[in-house]
Amino acid sequence: MFKKLQEKWKVGGLQLFLILCTFAVTGSLTAFISERITNWVGFDENTLFAWKILLRLSILIFGYQFIILAVSFFFGQFNFFWNYEKKILTKMGLMKRKAPETTPFKLAIFASGKGSNAEKIIQYFENETLVKIYMVVCNNPQAGVLDIAKQHNIKTLLIERKTFNQTEEYVQLFKNEGITHIILAGFLWKVPETMINGYRNKILNIHPALLPNFGGKGMYGDHVHEAVIASGQKETGITIHLVDEHYDHGTTVFQATVSIDDADTPTSVAQKVHALEHLHYPRVIAEWLGIEKQ
Repeated sequence: MFKKLQEKWKVGGLQLFLILCTFAVTGSLTAFISERITNWVGFDENTLFAWKILLRLSILIFGYQFIILAVSFFFGQFNFFWNYEKKILTKMGLMKRKAPETTPFKLAIFASGKGSNAEKIIQYFENETLVKIYMVVCNNPQAGVLDIAKQHNIKTLLIERKTFNQTEEYVQLFKNEGITHIILAGFLWKVPETMINGYRNKILNIHPALLPNFGGKGMYGDHVHEAVIASGQKETGITIHLVDEHYDHGTTVFQATVSIDDADTPTSVAQKVHALEHLHYPRVIAEWLGIEKQ
């Protein structure tokens, strides 16, 4: 039975448990509130039975809907139950039926810092009808990318490390929101296996060097550029690749190079690499999705 519910609701085992807990607590709390309200209005054994039934049914039908949303918030399942409630309200004629989703690609951008790459991607797809930048996901509450998302009226999600690494909660949230692809744009956490399995071959990353060189754990930002200069390389560049279970290891989608001069520093190399990122990343994302832009 539980397996069928998982398939029907498209949720993982942990989320199913939290959903069932929400239903159980809501049922008990609704019954408790119903009894208290009945006593508060003065109903007793002499009150007409029909009035008691009418009041309790009103609480169960209408009050239950508000109670379950409140309870779901504490179990971290508000999005799931709000979608559930919208369907009920639509059937009752209290909410207009939403027009079918016509955007085939809904992207979530993961970023940890200033968000210059994220901003270029957002701007590139701003008037694209086939692609919607739906959400910006961040692990740093002070990151500039959150301000960029706000400026463009894009939903944001601040994630917590333990939940991200050890549960399926965020994967299920993205599925419930209809996210089709994930774009990493300066995101400093390793993507966990649960996320990779949920979005196999649908997560794209950009690395500020020519992989397979200068990749791996700890190789990000200036650490990469310092290593490139220290090794005496005459060129560097960017690598756009699919994400798998290993650091900077997935299939390469695109590379571009830039020369390194004797006078270059990690800062000047970073500027050259950023220019490549801003120039190519949005276009490569579009090509990866099969979108033709003029």
